[in-house]
Amino acid sequence: MNHAAEADVLLAQLAALGTPQRAEGERAYLKSSLQFVGTGVPAVRRTVKAWLRAHRTPTHDALTHDALFGLARALWAHPVHECRLAAIELLMACPQLVTTADLPWVEATLRDCHTWALVDPLAGWVVAELAVREPTTPTVLATPTVPAVLDQWVADPDFWLRRSAVLALRALLRDDRELDRFFAYADALLPEQEFFIRKVLGWVLREVATRHPERVSRWLRERMTQMNLVTLREPLRKLADAAELRALYDASRPGNLRKRSG
Repeated sequence: MNHAAEADVLLAQLAALGTPQRAEGERAYLKSSLQFVGTGVPAVRRTVKAWLRAHRTPTHDALTHDALFGLARALWAHPVHECRLAAIELLMACPQLVTTADLPWVEATLRDCHTWALVDPLAGWVVAELAVREPTTPTVLATPTVPAVLDQWVADPDFWLRRSAVLALRALLRDDRELDRFFAYADALLPEQEFFIRKVLGWVLREVATRHPERVSRWLRERMTQMNLVTLREPLRKLADAAELRALYDASRPGNLRKRSG
C-alpha cells in the first residue's frame, strides 16, 4: 500500500464533503492553527469506514498492523484537522491491531493534538479500549502496561497528557476496575487551575458516581475546601445528596468561612 497516496485520496474525499463556512466555524471554535475542510465528525467516520470496506478482500478482512499505522501516520502528516481525525477514527475502527508497543506513537500524537477534539477520542477511546484488552502485567520484557504508562502521563508537564491519563481509565472504570488509581489521579489533579483538567475530573467522577455514589460523595465531602465548581457540577448530576454537597461547597468558600468564624 502507498500510504501517502491513500491519505491523499481520503483527504480529497473529506474535502468534497466539507464547506468553507463550516471550516471557518470549526477552526474558530477550536482555536486551532490547523487547516480545516469543513467536514463533520459523522461524515469523517463514514468516509473511513467506507475506505476500510473497499480495501477488504476475501482473504483479508482487515488491515495489518503496519498498514494501519502507516496510513494513520500519513494522514497525520497532513496539517488538516479532518485528516488527523480520520487517523484516529481509523484506529478506533481497528482496535484489535493497537498494542502497548504503539503507545510511544500514541503519546507523541497526543502531544501534537493541541485540542480536546483530537485528544479525547484518541485517549478516551483508543487508549481506553487498549487498557481493557491488555493484561495488567507485562507479557513482553521491557513493555510497560497501559496503567504504568498512564501513571507517567498523569504527572507530565503537558496538561493534554494529564487529561489523557484520566480519559484512558474510563473503559476500565466502567468495568469497576482501577477505581483506586482514578481517585489517586483525582487527588493529584484536583489543585490544578487548568479548565480542561478540572472538566475531565468532573466528567469521570459523574460516570463513576452512577455505580459508586457513596464513594464519590465521600471523596467530594473530604475535599470540599479544595474543590472547584467546574469539577463539582458534573458528579452532582448523579448524586442523591447533591443539594447538601453544593451547600457544603458554598459554605467552604473563603469568604463564607471568615463570616462563620467571625
